[in-house]
Amino acid sequence: MATPLIALITDFGWKDGYVGAMKGVILSINPSCQIFDVAHEIEAHDVTGAALVLESVFPYFPPRSIFLVIVDPGVGGNRRGIVVKAGDKLLVGPDNGVFSLVLQSCAFEAYEITEERYMLPKVSATFHGRDVFAPVAAHLTIGVRPEQVGPRLDPTELKFIPMPMPRKQGQETIGQVIYVDRFGNLITNLKQEDFRGEDVLIEVEGEEIYGIKRTYQEGQPGEVIALWGSHGRLELAIREQSLKRTKGWSVGTEVRVKPRPR
Repeated sequence: MATPLIALITDFGWKDGYVGAMKGVILSINPSCQIFDVAHEIEAHDVTGAALVLESVFPYFPPRSIFLVIVDPGVGGNRRGIVVKAGDKLLVGPDNGVFSLVLQSCAFEAYEITEERYMLPKVSATFHGRDVFAPVAAHLTIGVRPEQVGPRLDPTELKFIPMPMPRKQGQETIGQVIYVDRFGNLITNLKQEDFRGEDVLIEVEGEEIYGIKRTYQEGQPGEVIALWGSHGRLELAIREQSLKRTKGWSVGTEVRVKPRPR
């Protein structure tokens, strides 16, 4: 049997000891657990950003991996903690929509975390990542089953974030930027099935981008380009520069795509 693996995604960063505290809890319960840092620089409270990062890495982890995702602006409020069995992997975290994109594409079972025996003896109102979610994830690595953490939930009860969808307007497909990566590249909500072909005209804030490139290197210095990113979404970038910093475009910026005039 493979060594249990917990993959961490948080908005905690590295300045403080929050990530370290969670790892300490996990290792105190299961010293042989593997802990893999996926991302800790998610923008503070950016549930959508965390959902996109989770979606981008989820398929590449081995069976039985446990994703511990803590981007939790509602900590201490009335949002639930949940364990979700998604295919052959598990998700642990707040029921605030952070698992939305993964759960849209797979069958799943969800359980509310209510069993106090799998939490730390004292639970802080402001750090459920350490006191609730980390110990629950650790107990899952040593044989606790998802159904033991609490009652099963109807899938329709879970929180799903309202991801903006592309829309059609005549020959145009209109989308928007939904995430900015650390390089300043802009990730949109447009996928290849949203429009046909790559000989297109893309308009952003009055600027025109012609066609879709295959790699970043195909762009000329200072040229704004579009390409299909590794996440399968249309991405806007400037070669070896931050597009966000250069143009000021960011989450919510509208992106229009239409057939290129002949």
